[in-house]
Amino acid sequence: MRVSELFLYSELTPADQIAFARAFQICLRLYGEDRCWRLDKRSHPAFAGFTTAHPTSLQYKGVDARPLILGMSGRYQEDGEVAIRRSICKSPHCLNPSHYYWGSRSDVMLEKQKVRPKNSLSVDLIEKLRQGRLEGKRVLDLSRQYKVPYHTARRICAGETYGTPNETKEQMSNELIWAFTHEICKQLTARYPEESKEYNLAIHVSDSLECPWHRNGFPGHKGNFGLMGECLDCMEEIKKGRCSVDVTNFDVNWYWQVKRFWEQVDIKGPDECWPWLGSTRKDGSESTAYFPSPFHSGQVHSASRVAFWLSRGYTGKYRVFSRPDCEKFCCNPTHLHIREIKDLAEPLIMGEVKLNHGNIFQHAREAHAKAQSGAANQLPSA
Repeated sequence: MRVSELFLYSELTPADQIAFARAFQICLRLYGEDRCWRLDKRSHPAFAGFTTAHPTSLQYKGVDARPLILGMSGRYQEDGEVAIRRSICKSPHCLNPSHYYWGSRSDVMLEKQKVRPKNSLSVDLIEKLRQGRLEGKRVLDLSRQYKVPYHTARRICAGETYGTPNETKEQMSNELIWAFTHEICKQLTARYPEESKEYNLAIHVSDSLECPWHRNGFPGHKGNFGLMGECLDCMEEIKKGRCSVDVTNFDVNWYWQVKRFWEQVDIKGPDECWPWLGSTRKDGSESTAYFPSPFHSGQVHSASRVAFWLSRGYTGKYRVFSRPDCEKFCCNPTHLHIREIKDLAEPLIMGEVKLNHGNIFQHAREAHAKAQSGAANQLPSA
């Protein structure tokens, strides 16, 4: 099976093949065959492994996903071919195999020309440049006449680029694409039954995972995570500028862990740096704070990351950075940010720092009663 070899060459496992097959099957049910399968709009754990950080293409575990998408529909790369996204596709992070094909550099230009303004480089303009050159006109005069950069006109006239833009490779029909896709997904599922079971189990477990901000008896912050493991409920609050150091925001089960973390931070004024007083690596290059995370195999993280989680929201595997002028291992939430996420609001003000409950035992009883009430309301009526 050539698709298995394709994944093997990309250093991916049978479990990754099952992840692709299941993702295709889910998107077919959600979107159908014609619409874009935009993974930047999907946050379900079923799409874990896919990343949309690259601006021009969908990635899977650090590998360009386009050759894998085409391979899952029975189309494989030949010499000199590149993966091309059709002009009808609205997102570079689309998973729909019918929106991609193998083609030449000329095909890339043709797809771009379909969405460019009329006065930009087109097939007709390329033909005019070459015809003018055959008639003996200078490249400089042609570049001025058609308002094309000289180096571009020279390469076109010399045949160094846009070889034969009117000649395109015959493409597989959509009917065949979907027939191959269905058959390959079916074969992979049958070929790797154990990986299929593990995948289904992982999705079920992910749906029950809880963010540290989840409180028993209250909705939200459970089973709603993005591709980087970030809690999407927290992300909405972060975008609104949430920033607080308050142990009462957390369920009683998290109380001692949250309290213990902030006790190891030298909390000063709202505009000052808050140095980490806890443990560090032996060479002093990194702070180490214990805090369990639903999406990390280890339970030790940098102090700045945990400080961000416990003051602004749980952001999963995103890295947290402090300001360039901050003291070493600063944990002031207003000094922390995530570079990969551009639309996060800066906290306007930080509320009162509260590291103790008025009565932790009363809080535990109220939380238990609230959880019991919520469970009773979910029972079906007789």
